[in-house]
Amino acid sequence: MKRHLFAFSALLLALLLLCTGCGLRELTAGTTAGGSDAAQPPDALATAAPETVPTTEAATANPKTEKLIALTFDDGPNAATTNRILDALEQNGAKATFFVCGYCLGEKGAEVVKRQIALGCEIGNHTKDHKTLTKLSASAIATQVSYVNDRVKEIAGYDVKLLRAPGGAYKGVLDQVDMPFIQWSIDTNDWRWKDEAHKDRTEAERSAKLEEIKNFVLDSAEPGAIVLMHDIYDFSADLAGMVIPALIAKGYKLVTVSEMYQRYGEQLKPSTIYFNIDVTPAHADSSEPLPAGTYTVNTKNDPLNLRVEAKPAADVVTKIPKGATVTVTDAVPGWAHVTYDGQTGWVSAKYLKPVV
Repeated sequence: MKRHLFAFSALLLALLLLCTGCGLRELTAGTTAGGSDAAQPPDALATAAPETVPTTEAATANPKTEKLIALTFDDGPNAATTNRILDALEQNGAKATFFVCGYCLGEKGAEVVKRQIALGCEIGNHTKDHKTLTKLSASAIATQVSYVNDRVKEIAGYDVKLLRAPGGAYKGVLDQVDMPFIQWSIDTNDWRWKDEAHKDRTEAERSAKLEEIKNFVLDSAEPGAIVLMHDIYDFSADLAGMVIPALIAKGYKLVTVSEMYQRYGEQLKPSTIYFNIDVTPAHADSSEPLPAGTYTVNTKNDPLNLRVEAKPAADVVTKIPKGATVTVTDAVPGWAHVTYDGQTGWVSAKYLKPVV
């Protein structure tokens, strides 16, 4: 009797388990068909791919810790010399910004521009005829600028965003051009040493001058600097072939002007002048403001930025040359409010030396 009772209980338990399993499968199937809140079995949750967050250039922008520098070349393109510079850039995985002139944008120049863009370089505007903008009427300035923008657009569908005024002459015309004006912080003066102007020098003298300028660039280089060169002379092409790998050997990454400003978190604004980016935190090791008085600018090589506000990203009023005298009228930790040549603004206090 007991054996029959035990067998009956076992059979009943098996039937209950079977029914429960069927109900669970029906419930799971019904929920899955119902939409996105479907129940997932534990093994599915364990093997699901983790959610990925899309990355953007802005998300990976460098917080001013990487050594970025921008080489810029004016007055081209020239099929022979510019292509030599592009060869050096390509071989070293580097980029540069080329400020082109309209009269160089014929058939051969157009092919060079296409190669520049294909290599990731930046095209800037150096006006149609390389005329000094401060000596032109408003309508003439508009023609000089629009011609280059339109021609590059016609050649490669490329939108030119930056302008370099011929001769660096920008005062009084900033508000007439709706583009950022790009100056420089390191001037190689390479054009002064072109072969046409030094026909009597020996090859040894030429090589020595190239080495001298290369060393000047290396000594002056700092993150955020903009280097001025030209791409229409053999001498300049030789110099570029030396400077590009030498800067990389010092740990610099050679990028375009726009990329450098973007990666350092700075915004290029129309009708505004730019010389470089002040990457080094100003006087971070000093908690005491400078006392009022007379100081000299004690930079290594480059001039000192006079800015409208006491912060590295503030607009530059002018450049104060090394050795110039300024008057400090006010100060906060790391910054000094100075007067120089009738202009006032803020400068990094670490570059000021008191006049004894």
